Amino acid sequence: MALFQASLQFYAQNIRQLLLLSVLAVFPPLLLYNIIMNYLNLLTTITGVKLVSGFVNMFLLLLIFTVIQLPFAQFVQNRLDGEERPLGKALYAFAEHGFTIFLFGIAYALAVTTGMLLLVIPGLILFILFYVTPYLMVIKQQSAWKCWRAVVEMGKTHFFKILGLILAVSISQFGVSMLGIWLLTLVTTSYGVGFFTQLLLNVVLFPFIAVLFSMYTREHAPRKDLNRMGIPGDIF
Repeated sequence: MALFQASLQFYAQNIRQLLLLSVLAVFPPLLLYNIIMNYLNLLTTITGVKLVSGFVNMFLLLLIFTVIQLPFAQFVQNRLDGEERPLGKALYAFAEHGFTIFLFGIAYALAVTTGMLLLVIPGLILFILFYVTPYLMVIKQQSAWKCWRAVVEMGKTHFFKILGLILAVSISQFGVSMLGIWLLTLVTTSYGVGFFTQLLLNVVLFPFIAVLFSMYTREHAPRKDLNRMGIPGDIF
């Protein structure tokens, strides 16, 4: 509960900068994703090949989700460390390390998606084990390829806690989205309005999810990494 309270307090105190960061880092890729999937679903309806659509859908979501976590993780660390211009430095870090996390995201999304579609369990295990990669990249100030051992160590140690957090935020996000859509249907049935409302809800909700996992990773990262970076282990 302390984790959620600390994350919610951080979100409320920095909501303007977080939403601006979300507009810049979350809205464009999600808009592109929806355009691609709408076109692909149209082709799927014509050809009847649903497996390809399902694979691409999961792959793109995982890739986007992995990449866009990085600037938020950097912003949270900047703020907690008392850095000046935390938003600017977060965007700079995103520009500097964006290609690296993008390449990692491709490998990660491909492995998880293949595992999920073929056997489910291997994909789920890989998803959890490497989930905190963007956050540990920031803490260790290393690329995804150099900090993978620390990522796997934390993923194994906190496997069920990370899984529980993911389930909790996923269910909460789904509930809020469904409530928003239901309220919207009381006013209009326009597809375009519903489409952009869903996008805006993601823009508003995603920063909190990123803050939550940034706080969690900062709290539970391997002690040697925290000590070397001068980060206190207990922050709430």
